[in-house]
Amino acid sequence: MGLAALAGGCIPDSPLPDDFGVCEASEDPLPASPVDTPTYHRDLRPILDAACTGCHTAGGIGPFALDEYASVVAFAPLMLDAVRSGAMPPWPPSRCCTPLQHERELTPEQRAVLERWVEQGAPEGDPADAPPPPTPPGLSRVDLELEMPEPYTPSATIGSSDDQRCFLIDWPADPLGTGDAEVYVTGLDFEPGRRDLVHHAIVYAVPTDKLAEYQDRDNADDGPGWSCPGGVVSAAGGYLGGWVPGAGVHDFPDGLGRQVPANSHLLLSVHYELSAGAAPDQTKLRFKLDNSVTTPVDGLAVMNPAWLVGKTMKIPAGKDDVKYSYAYDPAVWFNKGQPLQVHNVSLHMHELGTSASLAVLHFDGSVDCLLHIEDWDFAWQGEYFLTEPVTVKTGDRLYVECHFDNTQANQPDGAAPQDQWWGDDKEMCIASVMISR
Repeated sequence: MGLAALAGGCIPDSPLPDDFGVCEASEDPLPASPVDTPTYHRDLRPILDAACTGCHTAGGIGPFALDEYASVVAFAPLMLDAVRSGAMPPWPPSRCCTPLQHERELTPEQRAVLERWVEQGAPEGDPADAPPPPTPPGLSRVDLELEMPEPYTPSATIGSSDDQRCFLIDWPADPLGTGDAEVYVTGLDFEPGRRDLVHHAIVYAVPTDKLAEYQDRDNADDGPGWSCPGGVVSAAGGYLGGWVPGAGVHDFPDGLGRQVPANSHLLLSVHYELSAGAAPDQTKLRFKLDNSVTTPVDGLAVMNPAWLVGKTMKIPAGKDDVKYSYAYDPAVWFNKGQPLQVHNVSLHMHELGTSASLAVLHFDGSVDCLLHIEDWDFAWQGEYFLTEPVTVKTGDRLYVECHFDNTQANQPDGAAPQDQWWGDDKEMCIASVMISR
């Protein structure tokens, strides 16, 4: 498929309705607390364990811990304000699009317990009343563990505290020891060597026709891996999954799996943020694997290939709302005109991004909202499995729309705004989807 063919999907005006991804404000009051006198150990701690302590724990990415009574009491007013405003637990996607799995949100009853507990002076209660801690989310089993070939110590680039690095990782010839070289990834987990440095990480199965290119890049760089500002878009079709701080670890939904062909390699793209100082990292990957699955899935990228050529995706200095959008019919290009099912979605921009949307523009003029992030936060991006797959038929188009603010007020480093383009380590506009044919 040529660049000219794909670039033909670009459309000048947003086809999204004005209420795309917008929820009607609820005027329903909170229900009464199901517990008249809640205590920390019996009633509040289970809520925090389920929704908060994955980040807010000693050594975690949260700015303070919420895993002990003393710290919870100290931050109770701040915690209550964050929950009331919807800022916590963090969940960037609009809840008024296609329903997503594993949503992080307190129920109205849980919020009522928190409100009541704070109103009554935050009583501790008896530790003996605490229920058993929940089983932390994770893979149901680990069949394969791989890691970066050697530790890498990131170094900041000029004018930035970031370092984006790519690494090739060998994939074993017989991952399950069953004599079947081709297996399916049915679950994926990341273990950053330094959680205080790894901003996010993405792993791809390298297409055979791209391996030599990546090996040349690796060999040309003196250190482990190679510098890859802006990510590795050419590998997007081999997308296996990603990690961001605070992301839960889950198996893929039942029956879904992403095939990794025999004689493959993995490409691990890691974004390091060095505000905490440089130190060696050797990130690990854990996989749940199966020899067969009911529904094989593939990765597709939704972005305009023309944005990668020259400096066509320009974000001028001083502009407060620069929009780029693109649409194409994946059924024509990837499935000979047969319908596709979308199972997993994600959006990716960098620090100048303000909002982003992913939609299906149906042939009949209707629109399905797959993912909408109204207030983009570079630190809280992720991938999301749909509760139910969405069908894309011939004539339908996948559509991505990104908005950027390149004014002084939105500069992450406080420097004067400069014209920006894709691939300069500043900005991107891309959606990734997992589809079945």
